[in-house]
Amino acid sequence: MSEIKVDTLTGKTTANDITVTAGATATMSLEQGLAKGWLNYSQSTPVIDDSFNITSVADNSAGNFTPTITNVFSNTHYTLPSISTAMHIQQSGTPTTSTYTLQGKNQAGSAQDGEHSGSFHGDLA
Repeated sequence: MSEIKVDTLTGKTTANDITVTAGATATMSLEQGLAKGWLNYSQSTPVIDDSFNITSVADNSAGNFTPTITNVFSNTHYTLPSISTAMHIQQSGTPTTSTYTLQGKNQAGSAQDGEHSGSFHGDLA
């Protein structure tokens, strides 16, 4: 097996144009395929257990929280976290390039704090 160790990868044509082969023949843009951030947040405490590209999280009310993104997106067409929790999570309000608000609800439909985690993808500014 070969191993490549580098500190920086830069595309030959343009800086962000690096293509990788996924599987036998499929190719994709390395930049487009990377998560631009992720969050593991315990709203019950409330505390950020771990994160990448998240500055802080505002605990707005029961089940309602707003993470702030460190390196902002170029537009608001990024994907929101796919939350792994026993609750129903939905977007609350309109995302900006630096924040998004989510609302957690229990099975009965009432707002409730919980454990939240997920990643987000899109084009950074």
